[in-house]
This record gives sequence, C-alpha cells and structure tokens, in this order.
Amino acid sequence: MQTPKLVAVQIPNERYVIRVKHGPRLGTIFSAETGWYYQFDGTPHEGPLCRDPREALEIMEAVAEHEHMFESEMLLSA
Repeated sequence: MQTPKLVAVQIPNERYVIRVKHGPRLGTIFSAETGWYYQFDGTPHEGPLCRDPREALEIMEAVAEHEHMFESEMLLSA
C-alpha cells in the first residue's frame, strides 16, 4: 500500500510500518478493537480513529506534508 510520498509495509498483528519513499521510517498504522489508528514515531499518542489502513496512510501523508516532515533537513535528522 502506498501514496505518492509514503509506503506501508504490512507486518504481523494487524500493523503497518510507514516509511517515506526512499527514506526513513515515519510511524505505524495499527488495528485496535475500535478501529484503525496511526502514530508517528516519537509522539506519545496515536492519531484519530480511521476507517481502514488506507485512510490512516492518507491522513499521515497530509499531516506529514503540513508539518514539513518531507523537507530534507527533517529527513536527515530522523
């Protein structure tokens, strides 16, 4: 599963590792009893409830874009 800037790699236990294409790991998408959530690495809380992993990935991309996480300086410090 991917977006123009992110790639999701499925791992066991209803989880996906999210990476920037050709770049560092950005976070995780995971399933809970109430639905799907995303969480950026280094943050204490998950994002809001999502309908499915695809929606979570699209929201992660929008948030990362808004927070300028794709800029080269941010990627080098990750």
